[in-house]
Amino acid sequence: MAYTTTEKILGIIKDYQQKLYNDSIGKSLKQLDQKQFVMLLSAVASCRKWPTFSEPVDFYDFYRCKSFEEREKTAEWLDENYGITDWVTLENACRANYNVHEDYKHFWAQWNNLAEFEELNYEPAQLFKLNRCNAYAKNFASIVGEAGFYAWDCNERLGLCRCALACNIINEEEFWYAVIPHAKKAAAFFNNWVEYGISYLCGFLYHTYQQHNCSEEITPQFKVGFGITQFLFDNHWGDKAWFEFSKEYAIQKEEMKNLLIWDGPDLCIATNRITVDRFPVGYMYREVPDPNFNDSGWRFYQGSEDDDYAYDLSNSGTHSLNDICNYDPAIIPYLGLPVGTGLVRGLNNTFEVVQQD
Repeated sequence: MAYTTTEKILGIIKDYQQKLYNDSIGKSLKQLDQKQFVMLLSAVASCRKWPTFSEPVDFYDFYRCKSFEEREKTAEWLDENYGITDWVTLENACRANYNVHEDYKHFWAQWNNLAEFEELNYEPAQLFKLNRCNAYAKNFASIVGEAGFYAWDCNERLGLCRCALACNIINEEEFWYAVIPHAKKAAAFFNNWVEYGISYLCGFLYHTYQQHNCSEEITPQFKVGFGITQFLFDNHWGDKAWFEFSKEYAIQKEEMKNLLIWDGPDLCIATNRITVDRFPVGYMYREVPDPNFNDSGWRFYQGSEDDDYAYDLSNSGTHSLNDICNYDPAIIPYLGLPVGTGLVRGLNNTFEVVQQD
């Protein structure tokens, strides 16, 4: 029987996945802190020779450009290749360039009869390629499951963020704003480094298949990706425990101070990025209050929550307005604004009205 390239590759991946699980039985694993975990999520990016860096990227710490000239060349390279000049354009570049998991999510919904493609939205050539990609991605479903190709996107996005930090396009605070949502999603999607590493490898193959106009002749690229994956398991991932983010509120009830004088319903909704991760409020909106509970109508976001995060109810909680004022007192002067008001954080901890119905 003659095997296709894809069938051979699938067999190698499945055998390697089983080997990794067998090797992990009874193994004592080293615990990671948050920074180490984020660095290792971008470990494949760390294996690369970045074109403007004079030294290899550290697997466990930030890389910083070694000279003014190196910073300038790196910033120029990011601008020319990705249009990155600041934190906002960095976020846009990550979404635009590294989103193969979005394809997989749509395919998964179709495979499980949860949704269908609206074929009228595509040109014939686009639809042909999409269907080819759909069929190719389905080959990996039994290996990666619903978590799909997210590890590929996560590694690439975090790697780009590390590069932007290295040349001071963003600072450390903006770096953590950008990467924590991806790290938390990875921590929720996967249970161990085996799942993450195999998801990365499968996402890499899907991306390569796309870039090679849906050609299955990608053996040379697979050998490179598989070799990097083996190296990382042998030297970095294989002896590390998976990281779990704390779900405890950053400020305990007994620590709350009375900061707000308020007359009327005082409950609100805030995402865990504010109450657990302790990021400041970046966007606040007052919608029509829910009449079924003591609702003020205020909704608070850090600002980088995507739709997947926002729609997952476990990522938000109901709190008193005074509690959220303890997390970010800068919101207090704006709480009396009417229903329909939306505000975005600007300079000097002040907010600007961006919507008023």
